[in-house]
Amino acid sequence: MSRTDYDYIICGAGSAGCTVAERLSRDPSASVLVLEAGGSDNSPIIRTPMLLQYAVTGEQFNWGYWTEPQKHLNDRKLLWPRGKTLGGSSSINAMHYMRGAKENYDEWESAYGAEGWGWENALPAFKEVQNQTRGASDLHGTGGPLWVQDIAPLNPLTQDFLKAADQLQYKRNDDFNGPQQEGFGPYQVTQKGHKRCSAADAFLRPALERENCSVQTGALVHRVVIENGRATGVEVEIEGEVRLINARKEVVLSGGAINSPQTLLLSGIGPADELREAGVSVVHDLPGVGKNLQDHLDVTAQVWTKSSTSIGNSLRSLPTHMYMVARWALRGDGPFTVNPVQGGAFIKSAYADDLPDLQLVFIPAISNPHGVEKTSGHGITLHVCQLYPKSRGEIRLKTTDPTDHPAIQPNYLGEDFDLDVMTDGLAKVRDILNAPAFDHDRKEERYPGADITTMDGLREDVKARAETLYHPTSTCAMGSGELAVTDSRCRVRGVDGLRVIDASVMPRLVGGNTNAPTIMIATRAAVMIAEDNA
Repeated sequence: MSRTDYDYIICGAGSAGCTVAERLSRDPSASVLVLEAGGSDNSPIIRTPMLLQYAVTGEQFNWGYWTEPQKHLNDRKLLWPRGKTLGGSSSINAMHYMRGAKENYDEWESAYGAEGWGWENALPAFKEVQNQTRGASDLHGTGGPLWVQDIAPLNPLTQDFLKAADQLQYKRNDDFNGPQQEGFGPYQVTQKGHKRCSAADAFLRPALERENCSVQTGALVHRVVIENGRATGVEVEIEGEVRLINARKEVVLSGGAINSPQTLLLSGIGPADELREAGVSVVHDLPGVGKNLQDHLDVTAQVWTKSSTSIGNSLRSLPTHMYMVARWALRGDGPFTVNPVQGGAFIKSAYADDLPDLQLVFIPAISNPHGVEKTSGHGITLHVCQLYPKSRGEIRLKTTDPTDHPAIQPNYLGEDFDLDVMTDGLAKVRDILNAPAFDHDRKEERYPGADITTMDGLREDVKARAETLYHPTSTCAMGSGELAVTDSRCRVRGVDGLRVIDASVMPRLVGGNTNAPTIMIATRAAVMIAEDNA
């Protein structure tokens, strides 16, 4: 990288950064630089759907964050995997394509002052970048760079999961991004044929084919340079050398709900008292930076099964792995082309209002948190997460060293209401796994376990086992509230030439996975950048 000045500098090559780079580089007169702290995504571990657990656990692709001890989760520290490679978390996630409920976006606008972000404006952006292999409709687009397709074939146990829903008189739903969210059905995934379709595949690589767009990996941004109230560039470390790169038009932070607020804080933008306490000179007092952290907390029910129908165990030997990878790479077929996280549902807890407040994720295998520990034996796993938690946390600096991880305090179950909803959800998924559809294969319950027979016991089990579902948001929230960090055009309040574009600007966590909404945000915000700099 020989140049020291660009029109736009994008910090982070995750879902948002890749999308913004593609859109801005459409203007041949604009120079775009993308800085990514991680390395290349050129690995079969990232590309192969069945190997996603290795992408999550692989240190080369993962920041490997840990939370602070969680008071309401028995003082446990929780692992927070986040993508550290081109494509960011879209290169290590379960690939589920999920928008959330349309009401979520209308609420952003009506309740949080995020003007112009209602469903009427969000839907066209979702459709524009989508290539829905089922075909176009009022709610889906074709011809976009982000491929969305069905999981096929479904494991027989996933089919049993759907039968169990019928037996318990739940609704069926073949499209969670259709007219209604509630019901049981298979997930759709961001795959193109037998390979993952990450944000790097969909957006960054087309951008890099243009002469005006470039990417630098292994580039850790230390801070944004602010001169006379304007962002003029970034201080970045590349191969051990700290250098200054100037931005003629704008600096865009797209590091996600952890990295973006950390970068703002290191740049002297945030709550003044906290900055002084951390030893950072105050450039701009902005109280909301790092606040309002939200995430989906998740817990599982699991059952051991008698037969070998479940996936994973038959693929554990090295020769089998090598054979399956060869089939995936050379022929584009075989078990490794199929996403293992297959079935899902949106249902209501006993505490729900109009919208489903629980999301279920079914895996036809025994699954341990984040895939870190491997367990032999056949079985099934059913996750449940609370979609609309009331608890709020924060991101704070531990030190002024950019290489040190910040303090992550999600404050899980800080509100008793959240524990009530999670406990009700655990009871419901336990009942689903005990439905007649699984009688032919059920051996015994692994979790919560036969010794837990009361709701109080389930409450304690939630505290003992609940984990993140990888959806942190809202630490640089947009809108007009007291803690709003960015305005409705994703501009950092009080600083010119600086925007945050990623999941951290969501005013409130959506009711579903966050990757597709993040790409939607980036699609719209990139247009705003181009308009404002015309």
